[in-house]
Amino acid sequence: MMTICTFNARTLASEASIEDLMVQARKIRYDVIGLTETRRHRPLNATFDTGEELFLGTCDSRGVGGVGVLVNTNLAMNIDSFEQLTTRIGRLRLRRCGSMPALTVFVAYAPTSSYDEDEIEAFYMDLEKFYREDHTFYKVIVGDFNAKIGPRRTPEELHIGTHGLQWNEQGERLSEFIMTTRTIHGNSQFQKPTSLRWTWESPGGEYHNEIDHIIVNRRYCLTDVGVVPKFYTGSDHRLLRARFFFSRKGEKAAKYKKRSPKPTINWDLFTTLAGFWEDTVVDNIDEEYERLIQHLRDSAKKAEGLRTTKRRLSHETLELIRQRGAARAAGNYQLTSELARRCREAIKEDLKERRAAVLAEAAEAGRSIRNTRRDFANRKTEVTALRRPDGTTSSSRRVMEKVIYDFYSDLFDSHVHLPPCHLREDGYVIPSVLPSGVRHAIKSVKNRTAPGPDRIRPEHLKNLP
Repeated sequence: MMTICTFNARTLASEASIEDLMVQARKIRYDVIGLTETRRHRPLNATFDTGEELFLGTCDSRGVGGVGVLVNTNLAMNIDSFEQLTTRIGRLRLRRCGSMPALTVFVAYAPTSSYDEDEIEAFYMDLEKFYREDHTFYKVIVGDFNAKIGPRRTPEELHIGTHGLQWNEQGERLSEFIMTTRTIHGNSQFQKPTSLRWTWESPGGEYHNEIDHIIVNRRYCLTDVGVVPKFYTGSDHRLLRARFFFSRKGEKAAKYKKRSPKPTINWDLFTTLAGFWEDTVVDNIDEEYERLIQHLRDSAKKAEGLRTTKRRLSHETLELIRQRGAARAAGNYQLTSELARRCREAIKEDLKERRAAVLAEAAEAGRSIRNTRRDFANRKTEVTALRRPDGTTSSSRRVMEKVIYDFYSDLFDSHVHLPPCHLREDGYVIPSVLPSGVRHAIKSVKNRTAPGPDRIRPEHLKNLP
């Protein structure tokens, strides 16, 4: 369980205001507190004797803005970095450690409605840009958005919950940002009494608004959002706290679920698209090379298609398998035994026919029979153990990776001392590389080999017109 908070401190420019913040923070349960309106002219990165780490950014030339974070002792070891991206946006990155997955927390302080529309739009464009550039699996955005978001009004507003106070124009813009980034508004997901929902109080206590918000990109990890009334430093804002349950297991499951079938390339279409390349007279050969590589990548992308997996078992066999399950569920053991025998025979026959058809198709097309037989299998065998150089055997994957890395590093490392090369100065002209030699070299390269840093495979080069 992790608790992430947001708090508009109004100012953290003095030692007294920082001390007051720390006194109140030690009274509550938190892991990270996103801080807005620091109004500091100098940044601060401090580690306290009790282990907390405080990062405070600077305000603009008008003395407005400034964001920061306070990280509790138990999470300090997970800190990767804190960056103030603008005077209104900060980013805290927490690295993976044990069962705790990697996490990015954005702290934002939006302009009020009194600012020009251009400045408000620039803020949201910056926030969206930084959000999309970050590829962490779990991302949380907290801060003072000076925006009011009420309950969901239409079925299309799935990113907004069914609870809230009221809407305003700034809230419409924040809702648009949430919908564009496909995130979830946390405040409106949970039913709370009005006294535990508002985060800002007008002078005199006449008006109350909910303008501080918590946004997350994974709804299932958010368990609660609410204010903490007892946290008070003299600010007209109240601390808003969200509870999360971040799981490495959930991260792995979601990534596996999003896997897409391996794409295949239509080489005839690729050859046609690659033929549109036009040579230009460029003084810098590196620029010409980069342009060619980009053209080949674009051509390969346009020629991609999803690889269709042909059914290995016939419909009749699948029906037998279904009947076997139904017979077992009904308790008819004699019929189950008979259907199990027929299923084994049918599966064996289907695989035999399918394998023969695949190999015949490969032979007619002139493809490698060995590679085709390998592709027909729907699984790969893994190395279960490896012998170390000292003769001992290990089944640890990490140790096996180290053994393989050391072996190939030593294999391809040069142990021969080469004398320095001296160019001839008698007017000897090095012959140019002939195009026929280049084509011969390309045709000699084996297929299905790993590409280099440019990600261009031998098949791409061999299918050039």
